Amino acid sequence: MVNLTRPRRGGFGWQPLVSAFDPTLEDMMSDRSYFGMPPEALYLWGTFRDEDGEIYTAMRRIPAGLPGDAKDSRRRFYLLTTAGHEDGMHMHPAGRDSVPNDNCRRTLETDHVHWRSDPNMAGNPFHVTWSPEDCSWREEGVMDIRGTLVKPGMHWYLPGADAGMYYVANIFEMEGTILGKKVRGMIGFDPIYMYEGGEIYKTKDALVQEKLELVWYTWATRYKDGSIDAGHFTLGNDQFGFAILTNERGEVRFTYDVTGTVDFGANGYWQEGIRYSAFGEEWEFIPDPKGRLVGLGTLKNPQVDGRWRRVGDTREPDVWFAWGEAAPENGHQPVNRFTDLGDRIGVDFKKY
Repeated sequence: MVNLTRPRRGGFGWQPLVSAFDPTLEDMMSDRSYFGMPPEALYLWGTFRDEDGEIYTAMRRIPAGLPGDAKDSRRRFYLLTTAGHEDGMHMHPAGRDSVPNDNCRRTLETDHVHWRSDPNMAGNPFHVTWSPEDCSWREEGVMDIRGTLVKPGMHWYLPGADAGMYYVANIFEMEGTILGKKVRGMIGFDPIYMYEGGEIYKTKDALVQEKLELVWYTWATRYKDGSIDAGHFTLGNDQFGFAILTNERGEVRFTYDVTGTVDFGANGYWQEGIRYSAFGEEWEFIPDPKGRLVGLGTLKNPQVDGRWRRVGDTREPDVWFAWGEAAPENGHQPVNRFTDLGDRIGVDFKKY
Protein backbone atom coordinates (compact mmCIF):
# COMPACT_ATOMS: atom_id res chain seq x y z
CA MET A 1 0.00 0.00 0.00
CA VAL A 2 1.33 3.40 -1.00
CA ASN A 3 1.10 6.27 1.51
CA LEU A 4 0.28 9.55 -0.22
CA THR A 5 0.76 12.99 1.32
CA ARG A 6 -2.54 14.78 0.70
CA PRO A 7 -4.59 17.44 2.48
CA ARG A 8 -7.14 16.37 5.05
CA ARG A 9 -10.85 17.03 4.60
CA GLY A 10 -11.48 20.77 4.20
CA GLY A 11 -8.02 21.40 2.80
CA PHE A 12 -7.08 22.07 -0.83
CA GLY A 13 -3.32 22.14 -0.59
CA TRP A 14 -3.47 25.91 0.06
CA GLN A 15 -4.57 26.72 -3.47
CA PRO A 16 -5.75 30.37 -3.56
CA LEU A 17 -8.54 31.89 -5.64
CA VAL A 18 -7.70 35.23 -7.31
CA SER A 19 -9.64 37.75 -9.39
CA ALA A 20 -10.57 41.41 -9.91
CA PHE A 21 -13.68 43.11 -8.52
CA ASP A 22 -15.60 46.38 -8.70
CA PRO A 23 -15.38 48.34 -5.41
CA THR A 24 -18.66 49.79 -4.06
CA LEU A 25 -19.66 52.03 -1.17
CA GLU A 26 -22.16 49.40 0.00
CA ASP A 27 -19.48 46.73 0.32
CA MET A 28 -17.03 49.01 2.11
CA MET A 29 -19.70 49.93 4.68
CA SER A 30 -20.79 46.34 5.29
CA ASP A 31 -19.77 44.20 8.28
CA ARG A 32 -20.89 40.97 6.63
CA SER A 33 -18.73 37.86 6.55
CA TYR A 34 -17.31 36.24 3.43
CA PHE A 35 -16.70 32.50 3.16
CA GLY A 36 -17.47 32.21 6.86
CA MET A 37 -14.85 34.81 7.73
CA PRO A 38 -15.84 38.03 9.56
CA PRO A 39 -13.89 41.26 8.97
CA GLU A 40 -10.59 41.35 10.89
CA ALA A 41 -9.38 44.90 10.20
CA LEU A 42 -8.91 47.63 7.62
CA TYR A 43 -5.25 48.13 6.75
CA LEU A 44 -3.98 51.49 5.46
CA TRP A 45 -0.35 51.39 4.43
CA GLY A 46 1.97 52.66 1.75
CA THR A 47 5.28 54.14 0.64
CA PHE A 48 6.11 57.68 -0.49
CA ARG A 49 9.17 59.56 -1.70
CA ASP A 50 9.88 63.27 -1.36
CA GLU A 51 11.69 65.53 -3.81
CA ASP A 52 15.02 64.71 -2.14
CA GLY A 53 14.51 60.97 -2.55
CA GLU A 54 13.83 60.26 1.13
CA ILE A 55 11.36 57.43 1.74
CA TYR A 56 8.36 57.46 4.10
CA THR A 57 6.26 54.44 5.03
CA ALA A 58 2.90 54.98 6.77
CA MET A 59 0.66 52.41 8.48
CA ARG A 60 -2.60 52.36 10.38
CA ARG A 61 -4.63 49.28 11.31
CA ILE A 62 -8.30 49.96 12.05
CA PRO A 63 -9.82 46.88 13.75
CA ALA A 64 -13.27 45.77 12.66
CA GLY A 65 -14.55 46.46 16.19
CA LEU A 66 -16.63 43.30 16.41
CA PRO A 67 -17.37 41.57 19.74
CA GLY A 68 -14.27 39.93 21.20
CA ASP A 69 -11.90 42.21 19.29
CA ALA A 70 -9.21 42.80 21.93
CA LYS A 71 -7.16 45.97 22.17
CA ASP A 72 -3.50 45.81 21.21
CA SER A 73 -0.47 48.03 20.86
CA ARG A 74 -0.65 48.32 17.07
CA ARG A 75 -3.58 50.71 17.11
CA ARG A 76 -1.72 53.91 16.50
CA PHE A 77 -0.31 55.54 13.42
CA TYR A 78 3.15 54.28 12.44
CA LEU A 79 5.54 56.35 10.35
CA LEU A 80 8.98 55.17 9.27
CA THR A 81 11.44 57.22 7.24
CA THR A 82 14.95 57.19 5.82
CA ALA A 83 15.41 60.90 6.65
CA GLY A 84 18.55 61.11 8.79
CA HIS A 85 19.38 57.42 8.29
CA GLU A 86 21.52 55.49 5.82
CA ASP A 87 20.65 51.87 6.63
CA GLY A 88 16.90 51.97 5.96
CA MET A 89 13.64 53.27 7.39
CA HIS A 90 13.46 53.98 11.12
CA MET A 91 10.43 54.72 13.28
CA HIS A 92 9.58 58.43 13.48
CA PRO A 93 8.40 59.71 16.89
CA ALA A 94 5.31 61.34 15.36
CA GLY A 95 3.40 58.09 15.79
CA ARG A 96 3.67 58.21 19.57
CA ASP A 97 1.46 61.29 19.63
CA SER A 98 -1.27 59.87 17.40
CA VAL A 99 -4.71 58.89 18.66
CA PRO A 100 -5.40 55.13 19.03
CA ASN A 101 -7.84 53.52 16.61
CA ASP A 102 -10.22 52.37 19.34
CA ASN A 103 -13.81 53.57 18.95
CA CYS A 104 -13.13 54.82 15.43
CA ARG A 105 -16.28 56.29 13.83
CA ARG A 106 -17.26 55.07 10.35
CA THR A 107 -19.98 56.94 8.42
CA LEU A 108 -21.34 57.13 4.88
CA GLU A 109 -21.63 60.75 3.78
CA THR A 110 -22.98 61.27 0.26
CA ASP A 111 -20.44 59.54 -1.98
CA HIS A 112 -17.63 58.73 0.46
CA VAL A 113 -17.06 56.48 3.46
CA HIS A 114 -15.41 58.36 6.34
CA TRP A 115 -13.36 57.02 9.26
CA ARG A 116 -12.75 59.49 12.09
CA SER A 117 -10.91 58.98 15.35
CA ASP A 118 -12.79 59.26 18.63
CA PRO A 119 -12.77 62.98 19.59
CA ASN A 120 -12.76 62.01 23.26
CA MET A 121 -9.49 60.09 23.05
CA ALA A 122 -6.10 61.72 23.63
CA GLY A 123 -3.72 62.10 20.71
CA ASN A 124 -3.52 63.72 17.31
CA PRO A 125 -6.70 62.80 15.38
CA PHE A 126 -6.98 61.16 11.98
CA HIS A 127 -9.57 61.37 9.20
CA VAL A 128 -9.74 58.93 6.28
CA THR A 129 -12.12 58.95 3.30
CA TRP A 130 -12.72 56.37 0.57
CA SER A 131 -14.79 56.01 -2.58
CA PRO A 132 -14.52 53.67 -5.58
CA GLU A 133 -12.65 56.50 -7.34
CA ASP A 134 -10.49 58.26 -4.75
CA CYS A 135 -9.36 58.43 -1.13
CA SER A 136 -7.70 60.71 1.39
CA TRP A 137 -5.74 60.12 4.61
CA ARG A 138 -4.95 62.83 7.13
CA GLU A 139 -2.95 62.43 10.31
CA GLU A 140 -3.14 65.74 12.19
CA GLY A 141 0.16 67.64 12.06
CA VAL A 142 2.00 64.84 10.25
CA MET A 143 0.47 63.68 6.97
CA ASP A 144 -2.13 64.87 4.46
CA ILE A 145 -2.39 62.81 1.26
CA ARG A 146 -5.04 62.07 -1.36
CA GLY A 147 -5.24 60.21 -4.63
CA THR A 148 -7.08 58.02 -7.14
CA LEU A 149 -7.69 54.30 -7.51
CA VAL A 150 -5.49 52.24 -9.78
CA LYS A 151 -8.44 50.32 -11.19
CA PRO A 152 -9.91 47.88 -10.57
CA GLY A 153 -9.93 46.27 -7.12
CA MET A 154 -8.14 42.94 -6.81
CA HIS A 155 -8.90 40.24 -4.24
CA TRP A 156 -7.79 36.77 -3.23
CA TYR A 157 -9.15 34.01 -1.04
CA LEU A 158 -7.08 31.33 0.70
CA PRO A 159 -9.36 28.52 1.95
CA GLY A 160 -8.48 26.27 4.84
CA ALA A 161 -10.35 24.17 7.38
CA ASP A 162 -9.09 26.12 10.42
CA ALA A 163 -6.99 28.98 9.04
CA GLY A 164 -7.36 31.11 5.96
CA MET A 165 -7.79 34.63 4.64
CA TYR A 166 -9.87 36.77 2.29
CA TYR A 167 -7.86 39.82 1.23
CA VAL A 168 -9.58 42.74 -0.52
CA ALA A 169 -7.05 45.07 -2.13
CA ASN A 170 -7.40 48.65 -3.38
CA ILE A 171 -4.24 50.38 -4.67
CA PHE A 172 -4.28 54.19 -4.81
CA GLU A 173 -1.77 56.57 -6.38
CA MET A 174 -1.27 59.40 -3.87
CA GLU A 175 0.34 62.79 -3.37
CA GLY A 176 0.42 65.38 -0.61
CA THR A 177 2.66 66.20 2.34
CA ILE A 178 4.41 64.26 5.11
CA LEU A 179 6.27 66.18 7.82
CA GLY A 180 5.96 69.27 5.64
CA LYS A 181 7.59 67.62 2.62
CA LYS A 182 5.82 67.17 -0.71
CA VAL A 183 5.53 63.45 -1.43
CA ARG A 184 4.21 61.06 -4.05
CA GLY A 185 3.59 57.36 -3.73
CA MET A 186 1.13 54.49 -3.51
CA ILE A 187 -0.96 52.95 -0.76
CA GLY A 188 -3.02 49.87 -0.10
CA PHE A 189 -6.52 50.45 1.36
CA ASP A 190 -7.30 46.87 2.27
CA PRO A 191 -10.01 45.14 4.34
CA ILE A 192 -9.00 41.66 5.54
CA TYR A 193 -11.34 38.82 6.58
CA MET A 194 -10.30 35.87 8.75
CA TYR A 195 -11.95 33.14 10.79
CA GLU A 196 -13.40 34.36 14.09
CA GLY A 197 -10.59 35.14 16.51
CA GLY A 198 -8.05 35.30 13.71
CA GLU A 199 -5.54 38.10 13.27
CA ILE A 200 -3.00 38.53 10.52
CA TYR A 201 0.50 37.35 11.49
CA LYS A 202 -0.88 35.92 14.74
CA THR A 203 -3.76 33.43 14.92
CA LYS A 204 -5.60 31.45 12.24
CA ASP A 205 -3.23 32.88 9.63
CA ALA A 206 -2.28 30.02 7.32
CA LEU A 207 0.60 31.96 5.77
CA VAL A 208 2.29 31.94 9.17
CA GLN A 209 0.96 28.80 10.86
CA GLU A 210 1.46 26.54 7.84
CA LYS A 211 4.74 28.17 6.79
CA LEU A 212 3.28 28.90 3.35
CA GLU A 213 4.68 32.32 2.65
CA LEU A 214 7.97 32.84 0.86
CA VAL A 215 7.15 36.18 -0.82
CA TRP A 216 4.19 38.57 -0.54
CA TYR A 217 4.38 41.87 -2.41
CA THR A 218 1.84 44.51 -3.34
CA TRP A 219 3.29 46.90 -5.86
CA ALA A 220 2.57 49.52 -8.50
CA THR A 221 4.61 51.61 -10.92
CA ARG A 222 3.46 54.48 -13.08
CA TYR A 223 6.01 55.08 -15.81
CA LYS A 224 6.87 58.42 -17.38
CA ASP A 225 5.13 57.37 -20.60
CA GLY A 226 1.83 57.05 -18.65
CA SER A 227 1.72 53.26 -18.60
CA ILE A 228 1.08 51.36 -15.35
CA ASP A 229 1.89 47.95 -13.89
CA ALA A 230 0.15 47.29 -10.57
CA GLY A 231 -0.89 44.27 -8.57
CA HIS A 232 0.28 41.48 -6.32
CA PHE A 233 3.02 38.86 -6.52
CA THR A 234 3.07 35.98 -4.03
CA LEU A 235 5.18 32.86 -3.86
CA GLY A 236 4.89 30.04 -1.39
CA ASN A 237 5.05 26.41 -0.45
CA ASP A 238 2.49 23.75 -1.42
CA GLN A 239 -0.08 25.23 -3.84
CA PHE A 240 0.16 28.80 -2.53
CA GLY A 241 1.26 31.44 -5.02
CA PHE A 242 -0.25 33.72 -7.64
CA ALA A 243 0.30 36.84 -9.69
CA ILE A 244 -2.37 39.40 -10.58
CA LEU A 245 -1.68 42.59 -12.53
CA THR A 246 -3.63 45.51 -13.95
CA ASN A 247 -2.51 48.26 -16.34
CA GLU A 248 -3.39 51.86 -17.18
CA ARG A 249 -6.56 50.67 -18.97
CA GLY A 250 -7.75 48.55 -16.04
CA GLU A 251 -7.11 45.32 -17.94
CA VAL A 252 -6.44 42.49 -15.48
CA ARG A 253 -4.60 39.22 -15.92
CA PHE A 254 -3.82 36.62 -13.29
CA THR A 255 -2.14 33.25 -12.99
CA TYR A 256 -1.33 30.55 -10.44
CA ASP A 257 1.57 29.27 -12.54
CA VAL A 258 4.33 31.10 -10.69
CA THR A 259 7.73 30.20 -9.36
CA GLY A 260 10.90 31.95 -8.31
CA THR A 261 13.85 32.25 -5.98
CA VAL A 262 14.62 34.64 -3.14
CA ASP A 263 18.20 35.81 -2.64
CA PHE A 264 18.89 36.35 1.07
CA GLY A 265 22.56 37.04 0.40
CA ALA A 266 25.26 36.62 3.00
CA ASN A 267 23.09 38.08 5.75
CA GLY A 268 20.55 35.26 5.44
CA TYR A 269 17.77 37.56 6.64
CA TRP A 270 17.14 40.64 4.50
CA GLN A 271 16.22 39.64 0.98
CA GLU A 272 18.54 41.22 -1.56
CA GLY A 273 16.54 40.40 -4.67
CA ILE A 274 13.89 38.10 -6.12
CA ARG A 275 13.61 36.39 -9.49
CA TYR A 276 10.02 35.56 -10.34
CA SER A 277 8.30 33.83 -13.25
CA ALA A 278 4.68 34.62 -14.13
CA PHE A 279 2.63 34.89 -17.35
CA GLY A 280 5.51 33.21 -19.17
CA GLU A 281 7.67 36.25 -18.34
CA GLU A 282 10.66 36.82 -16.07
CA TRP A 283 10.36 39.51 -13.41
CA GLU A 284 12.80 40.85 -10.84
CA PHE A 285 12.53 42.73 -7.58
CA ILE A 286 15.12 45.45 -7.09
CA PRO A 287 15.36 46.46 -3.42
CA ASP A 288 15.84 50.16 -2.74
CA PRO A 289 19.27 50.61 -1.12
CA LYS A 290 17.46 52.27 1.82
CA GLY A 291 14.26 50.24 1.54
CA ARG A 292 14.68 47.99 4.59
CA LEU A 293 12.08 48.68 7.29
CA VAL A 294 14.58 48.27 10.10
CA GLY A 295 12.34 50.25 12.47
CA LEU A 296 9.89 47.35 12.68
CA GLY A 297 12.44 45.29 14.60
CA THR A 298 13.35 41.66 14.01
CA LEU A 299 10.46 39.92 12.25
CA LYS A 300 9.97 36.45 10.78
CA ASN A 301 8.95 38.25 7.58
CA PRO A 302 11.45 41.13 7.15
CA GLN A 303 9.94 43.85 4.97
CA VAL A 304 11.65 45.75 2.18
CA ASP A 305 10.53 48.39 -0.31
CA GLY A 306 11.84 48.70 -3.84
CA ARG A 307 10.62 48.22 -7.39
CA TRP A 308 9.38 45.30 -9.49
CA ARG A 309 10.00 45.22 -13.22
CA ARG A 310 9.91 42.81 -16.10
CA VAL A 311 13.46 41.71 -16.87
CA GLY A 312 14.77 43.91 -19.67
CA ASP A 313 12.02 46.55 -19.32
CA THR A 314 13.54 49.95 -20.12
CA ARG A 315 10.58 52.18 -19.24
CA GLU A 316 11.52 54.94 -16.81
CA PRO A 317 9.52 54.92 -13.54
CA ASP A 318 7.77 58.10 -12.40
CA VAL A 319 6.07 57.07 -9.14
CA TRP A 320 6.15 53.63 -7.55
CA PHE A 321 6.03 51.41 -4.50
CA ALA A 322 6.75 47.75 -3.91
CA TRP A 323 6.39 47.09 -0.23
CA GLY A 324 6.45 43.46 0.72
CA GLU A 325 8.11 40.74 2.65
CA ALA A 326 10.00 37.48 2.42
CA ALA A 327 10.10 34.79 5.11
CA PRO A 328 13.63 33.32 5.33
CA GLU A 329 12.61 30.54 7.74
CA ASN A 330 10.21 29.14 5.12
CA GLY A 331 12.80 28.69 2.38
CA HIS A 332 14.10 30.53 -0.66
CA GLN A 333 12.15 28.63 -3.33
CA PRO A 334 8.79 26.78 -3.33
CA VAL A 335 8.39 23.24 -2.03
CA ASN A 336 5.18 21.28 -2.57
CA ARG A 337 4.74 19.25 0.58
CA PHE A 338 1.58 17.67 -0.80
CA THR A 339 3.29 16.04 -3.77
CA ASP A 340 2.38 12.34 -4.02
CA LEU A 341 5.05 9.86 -2.97
CA GLY A 342 5.33 8.53 -6.51
CA ASP A 343 6.35 11.94 -7.80
CA ARG A 344 8.91 12.36 -5.04
CA ILE A 345 10.70 9.05 -5.72
CA GLY A 346 10.27 9.07 -9.48
CA VAL A 347 7.82 6.14 -9.75
CA ASP A 348 4.77 6.42 -12.04
CA PHE A 349 2.12 4.52 -10.10
CA LYS A 350 -0.47 5.19 -12.80
CA LYS A 351 0.93 2.36 -14.94
CA TYR A 352 0.46 -0.28 -12.21
